[in-house]
Amino acid sequence: MQSLYRYFARNMRGKKGQSGFTLIELLVVVTILGVLAAIVTLSLVGLTTNAQAKACEQEYKTVQAGLDAYMANNNVDSVTGTGLAGTADMTNPVVLYNKTPSATSPTYVRNSPTHWAYVWDGTGRITAINQASGGPAVPPGCTVSGG
Repeated sequence: MQSLYRYFARNMRGKKGQSGFTLIELLVVVTILGVLAAIVTLSLVGLTTNAQAKACEQEYKTVQAGLDAYMANNNVDSVTGTGLAGTADMTNPVVLYNKTPSATSPTYVRNSPTHWAYVWDGTGRITAINQASGGPAVPPGCTVSGG
């Protein structure tokens, strides 16, 4: 029994100068890394769709704020509404954006054209967001919020 113990003790220590990992240790590490990679991947799956919807909502709020500022600055209660298709042109039917820096009327939205086409009624409330001609589709979850 004693000799068997010495045999295993001597072989478990390895030879002098021997270094490295056993196959079992490497398999355990690779398995742990695979599980961690799977967890991270699953947590990132829906982030791009959610980010597109948030960007759409922020642009909608910017255009709505531009319409509100236009109406307040010009002291009007109504504006020219857009048709059912809407508009991505922030210079027509209401001038919300000026392309020229020397224009006399102010700029109400920072950038134009927008990614999507907006439909608003005569009171200046955006009622719908549509896909602009040649533009990206409106992401799911991007809807017009109330008032």
